[in-house]
Amino acid sequence: MNSRKNLINLAVFLFIALLSMLLIMAAINMMDLPGIRSRGGENNNKTSQNDGNGNNRDKQRNEGNGSGKSDSQYDWRDRAKRRREERKGFNDRNYSYGQKPESMIPGYGEDYGGVMPEQMPNIDISGNEGLPEMPFGMGGNTLVLREGKNPHTPAFEVLGVPNYPFVKVMTMENYLNNRWIMSSEEPELRFLLGEKMNREFSKNSVKIKPVEPSKGYIPVLSGNYEMKYDFSLMEYKKSGVFYSNELIENFYEMVYETPPTEAQLRYAKTDGNYEYDVYIPKVVELIVDEVIENCYSDYEAIKFVEEFLLENYTYDNSVINNYGDKDGISAFLLGEDRVGNHLDFLSAYAIILRAVGIPCRLALGYKLLPNAQYQVVYADQVYIYPEIKFEDYGWVPMDVFSYDVFYNPPEKTITQITFADDTARRGNSITVRGTVTDSLGNPLDNMTVLIYLKKYKEEPCLSYSKVNVSQGSFEAVFNITGDTNAGKYHVIADLLENDIYRTSSSDPELKVITDTFLEIDSPENIFGNKFNFSGKILDEFSFEGVKGLEVNVSFEHLNLVETIESGEDGILSGEIEIDIPEDYLYYKNFFFAGRYYLPYDVEFTGTDIYSPYSTMRGLYVWEIYWANVLIVVLSLAGILLCVLIVLKKKGMFHRDNIDLPVLAAEGPGVGVTTDMIPELVKKEEYRFYIEFPQIAEGLPDVWGVGDGLSVVFYDSEGNKGEFKEIFHKKGEYRIKISGDNGEHGTRNIRIVDYREEIIGIGKNFLREISERVLPISDVMTLREVLDVIKPKIVSERHWVLESAFSVLEKAVYSDEDVGRNDYERFYIFVKELRQNSSI
Repeated sequence: MNSRKNLINLAVFLFIALLSMLLIMAAINMMDLPGIRSRGGENNNKTSQNDGNGNNRDKQRNEGNGSGKSDSQYDWRDRAKRRREERKGFNDRNYSYGQKPESMIPGYGEDYGGVMPEQMPNIDISGNEGLPEMPFGMGGNTLVLREGKNPHTPAFEVLGVPNYPFVKVMTMENYLNNRWIMSSEEPELRFLLGEKMNREFSKNSVKIKPVEPSKGYIPVLSGNYEMKYDFSLMEYKKSGVFYSNELIENFYEMVYETPPTEAQLRYAKTDGNYEYDVYIPKVVELIVDEVIENCYSDYEAIKFVEEFLLENYTYDNSVINNYGDKDGISAFLLGEDRVGNHLDFLSAYAIILRAVGIPCRLALGYKLLPNAQYQVVYADQVYIYPEIKFEDYGWVPMDVFSYDVFYNPPEKTITQITFADDTARRGNSITVRGTVTDSLGNPLDNMTVLIYLKKYKEEPCLSYSKVNVSQGSFEAVFNITGDTNAGKYHVIADLLENDIYRTSSSDPELKVITDTFLEIDSPENIFGNKFNFSGKILDEFSFEGVKGLEVNVSFEHLNLVETIESGEDGILSGEIEIDIPEDYLYYKNFFFAGRYYLPYDVEFTGTDIYSPYSTMRGLYVWEIYWANVLIVVLSLAGILLCVLIVLKKKGMFHRDNIDLPVLAAEGPGVGVTTDMIPELVKKEEYRFYIEFPQIAEGLPDVWGVGDGLSVVFYDSEGNKGEFKEIFHKKGEYRIKISGDNGEHGTRNIRIVDYREEIIGIGKNFLREISERVLPISDVMTLREVLDVIKPKIVSERHWVLESAFSVLEKAVYSDEDVGRNDYERFYIFVKELRQNSSI
């Protein structure tokens, strides 16, 4: 009976389980959610995933691990679920399934006042508007897809191989009413005026120069980089973009860190601390379930979402879905056709990753040729792509759902330079004239030609000048810039493309010449016959040394010529041996020595690039008469000996035991000891005094480490002496005047670091105020403390308080040098506050 009862219970249980599974499957079919392996819902079989390189990811997981699930993989799932739960609060609006939410940003109506900000740059995915031109940066508002293409007009030059084949102009952080919107942050004003800019090609560097003077949002790199520019910029830190209110005519530079490889990203973590807003529709929630179920790392989730969308939806960039008032992302994911363009795919991609807890945003910019050292970027290369933030690498762009933006105009052109100066002096201007025609010889109009100076035809460099083509002709007059060295160059004229005509170029040679200058610093007197000649040969325009030029040093009257070649920085150096004949004309005799005067010429004969230069110098060659020197020395020694003997006989060397005072400094550093001046050989009843004249009256005996301190010492009779000493270690020093009979006078000096001293005085002052029951705590900033103290004192003393806090802030926060003037001002301010404050 028991066995029969158990069989009945088991049958009922299996029936209920089977019925539950059928109901769940029916519910899924009713929602029409695509299966993970299905295209258009036709195939729901879950096969193993491929990483894009023909490698089975499931196989990789299982190698070396029987279960295929390491501890770190379990950690990732837990972290993904936790990040997902943290965003669950964004879904408490009770939207019915398929209902359009008012906003995908929590707190809708708070940041943007409940309406779409008309001046906030945004990308519209609804398909209602056309995509405007973006010739350099972008100062407008809405960017959306439209049929056709942007005009093929030149936007800017790029010198250098970029870290990623993109530059971004704006980044869209939030999603609202079918629009991706920039973050509503306040920009910071940045100045780098006077920055020295190098226009040459360099590794890990990208320089951008607009074809036409432009302002607005400017193209910049993704990832980690340092900006170099010579104008003011507004920086949107969170968005990672820059804005210029003034027209940019010259180039700016970005020096970037080497980007991570795919292998490095595979094991890298995304930035879990990055805050962003997201609303997760139910359709996205179900996809996130599958992501967490099938992935074990951030990188796998990123690749999984890309593959999921490509395998379950049809990517057709010619389609423009008009969603009207429906939410575009939900409508795309739940649509019957499941067909979308790159903006549909990118929007769904970004929202799904955000829902998983991976920070992802959309970047609007340009797509570049990936490995070109120089390129001109055109307006129709506008590109939208996602960026994902990693802990160690910053924002990394992902070229998912890519599309071709590069355009080749149909018609050929012929650009010909008909005249160009073959020689130009550095710093002066040159003239270039030419013609532009189509392949049939018809003159073209309203096009742009860029002029380059290149040592080699294939050398990557930014343009030197820009000129417009009018009725098939152009003429450019421009200066040879200071950063162009002397040498032989090619003048290259490149025609910029438009929708119809391709580029073409012409490249005659140009010789840039420059004047030279000889700077001689050889000695004017030598003893013996070795003359060490030294100097420099310089480019007179830039005063930079020139290497590899030969300079002749000639002594005409000696028939002597030496040739010296310049080294690094144009340095000239050589030893010349001089042999003077006995009958040489320019000779003068003294008792101890004879002197010869040798005029000599220094000449650079010039090259085809560097102009000649010569100068004349003079040299005195001395010959010592050692016999005469010896006679004089012996005579003086004899005279001195005789004087000493006479003085001794007369008792001139006898003296009493006199106390000779000595001045000394004792302390933690190396002290100083100096003999007193003869007038300070004193008797015991005299008094001695020590003063520090650099320390003002009323200030303590405190001096800065490493600063020279004057010490004046004198007696009651007015005899006076002085010396100066530098103390290199902090501490208490004792200055004393002492002799055989003991000390005659002392004075202490404390050597300090002024920054530490100001901070110490400031702490004591704040501690005194705090003890008077003012609400001051350790976590308050100095500005907050100032705001607390200020109402407690009379307004006439506010300037004293503010001045004291200004010095204290400099000592606490600034890297600037803190000196004696700062210390004296702070000491006096604090002293006055203590005496006059009613706190």
